[in-house]
Amino acid sequence: MPMYEYQCAECDNRFELLRPAREASLAQPCPNCDADSKRVMSKQWSAFVFRDGRPRQLPDDGGYWHLGQKVSKPITGAVQGMEHPEIKKPSRESALTVEELERYESQKEQHVERVISSGVEPVDTRSGQQQKELTRRMRRRGTTRQETVKRRVAKSVQQLEYKKRRGG
Repeated sequence: MPMYEYQCAECDNRFELLRPAREASLAQPCPNCDADSKRVMSKQWSAFVFRDGRPRQLPDDGGYWHLGQKVSKPITGAVQGMEHPEIKKPSRESALTVEELERYESQKEQHVERVISSGVEPVDTRSGQQQKELTRRMRRRGTTRQETVKRRVAKSVQQLEYKKRRGG
């Protein structure tokens, strides 16, 4: 049942009542003076859900909500899908390019050659964050050509790692 707001003309009392929709326009008795009161349009929207025996009221602070996030204004123009201009989407990282994959393969080859020739594992110059980003971008799906090169590079790197473990 919806909640309606009424105002008494005699004592100027404003109150809310739960009424069936068919009785909403009928005059209701004021709880203070028992005079008939007319229905007024609410300034605040009330949910029809009860918690702890009372109606749950949602305060209106003038903001808007879009897919569970607070925004300052509603969507007014054309948008892509259900995107709101104020909500920042995480930037979509692109997959590694063919050139970046080949550079990675070349660096691995040089690394393995240094390990085999010196017998000592050199310190990796890439930071942990750079390595994580490289791994994350490598997992991204790319074009057919990028995926083909990625498989070739992965196989080559596996062979290089095996060669490094065997010592030549």
